[in-house]
Amino acid sequence: MNSLISVYSIFSIEICSDSIQVNNIYTCITLSCITCLHVCWTEVILKVNFTGCKLKHNFINMATLGKSYIYIPETVDILYTSIPDKLKELAEECPDREAVIFCSPDGGRCSITYFQLYTNAELFAKRILTYGFERGSIIAVANINTPEWLICTFGLQMAGLVPLHFAFARESPNSVVNLLNGVGNCVAIILDSSDIGVFKQFIETMDTNGKAISTKIPSLQNVFPMNAFNDEQIPSGQCNLPYITADDICGIFLTSGSSGLAKAVPMTHMRMIEMGVHWGKLLDVQPGEKFFNDKPFSWQGSYPSIWLATKGSRVTVTDIFAMKSVEEINDFTLRVLESESCVSAFLLTPCISDLLSRKELSVRVFPLRVICTAGLPVDSFCANVIGRTATKFAVAYGCTEIGFMCSTVVNSNEYENYEVGQPLPGTEIKIVDENEHIVQKGTTGEIYVRLRYRFLGYLNAKQKAEQCCDKTGWYKTDDVGYVKPDNSVVVTGRKSDMMIIGGALVSPSYIEGVLKTHPSVANVYICPVHDKQTFQLGCAAIILKKDKTVTVEELVNFLTKEKGKYAESFLGNLHVPKTFLFFESFPKTHSGKLDRKALKDEIKKRL
Repeated sequence: MNSLISVYSIFSIEICSDSIQVNNIYTCITLSCITCLHVCWTEVILKVNFTGCKLKHNFINMATLGKSYIYIPETVDILYTSIPDKLKELAEECPDREAVIFCSPDGGRCSITYFQLYTNAELFAKRILTYGFERGSIIAVANINTPEWLICTFGLQMAGLVPLHFAFARESPNSVVNLLNGVGNCVAIILDSSDIGVFKQFIETMDTNGKAISTKIPSLQNVFPMNAFNDEQIPSGQCNLPYITADDICGIFLTSGSSGLAKAVPMTHMRMIEMGVHWGKLLDVQPGEKFFNDKPFSWQGSYPSIWLATKGSRVTVTDIFAMKSVEEINDFTLRVLESESCVSAFLLTPCISDLLSRKELSVRVFPLRVICTAGLPVDSFCANVIGRTATKFAVAYGCTEIGFMCSTVVNSNEYENYEVGQPLPGTEIKIVDENEHIVQKGTTGEIYVRLRYRFLGYLNAKQKAEQCCDKTGWYKTDDVGYVKPDNSVVVTGRKSDMMIIGGALVSPSYIEGVLKTHPSVANVYICPVHDKQTFQLGCAAIILKKDKTVTVEELVNFLTKEKGKYAESFLGNLHVPKTFLFFESFPKTHSGKLDRKALKDEIKKRL
């Protein structure tokens, strides 16, 4: 089989006993019968059998030539295993250890051990198979942090079925119908009691055994309550559970839908286990230790594979969205961190900022070993947790499509705004211009990522998937950033969010980053609006900090005087938003991220 390899490095070719030296050449060569290929190390050897000859190629990492290309070799051994097999292993190794501890704002607490989780999930799997679902069928599962969700999800995986994680109660009936039809082969829905109102609008009939009829979702056969399979009266059947491989699909995850359509992304057991290992290392959690993460289980950065990989105990809250403010979330978090003696915690940046704004933090477990964050741009201010609430501060970067990509553990005096660190082992990153040419370090461009695990596409947006992944495996993140001299990556915004102002491309995230440094501003979102003279100008949606006030004039002056600290040029007058709108809060998606579509709609109404 022939392979086309682009070589952008100094190389030498050795054929049998004769040696030919070729220096300083950028070229393209066609090779066949490749036996070993590692094109990204600083000094590695490529051996090729080519019509009986041996070709030796010394590759030089492009980062050494000042280009924005980075590769970190594989250094972590990941077991080739499935999530059910990993759960079984822990059920045998530490059966009485709490796998997950569920805390509620009213002081309630419950937990489930590894042994309880495995045995209940196995029983669930045998019972659901009595309904005759074919292997690989998709079962939509409501997002809620409960023991029942864990049993349901692991049980579906053991049965060879594929859970689709979805926040039904937060979506309109039309959105649910469009998503499930777009994904296809959705034969059943497992819902929480809070979801019933949504389903009544597109399910015509449903009997006591779960049999359902929906003309709007033709593939749908059954609808079950989350706890339906706990009933001891339901027979488990005599079936043997199928063999699950590491390469089977463990679940379908949804993008945030912040720009409109939530896209459905399948992930394998192997990839989720691998990400769990990396998350565990970042949180620095040892077997038997507790760590706090209040985010939904269905979010990749909060998925059960993390505590499976660490052999630790996850402490969480049943419904983070029930809390009405960051202050309320943090009050609860502080109580739980202390009562459960957690060693590390995952917190979003608004919660970190609120903690740092508090004058007194009399919590016995502080400083934690690590406070980790991800999912939102991270301002350098957040690193001030070091020495106060944590010994180390960690930042992770990834996306739903391919998962966890970069991470860094930082010191407060070294961390730059929006820095996400170096690629994880086995990951390649390059920054390219509009022609897809690799740019020099320090130059802003789009971030491309490639790793052993390939993006498997969008089940409900196949054409979109083809546009964001090329034939050689590079995934186009649509994120904009640059590479620092130390090979750390800084993410400054989204390519698709770029505004065109007077012929210049302006990153809304850049303006947001400057405004967030204003002492009165808690959060900001820049929305492009049409302008006859310059094509676009920005509209700033502002949330002020508690008990703070600021005028539009003050914000305009702040923008025109503040010098940028990122890769883009200094903000001139054209970059200043044309309109400022003040909000009490911003709408959120099911994963807790900003709902850009809903906020844009609200801005349009107010304008």
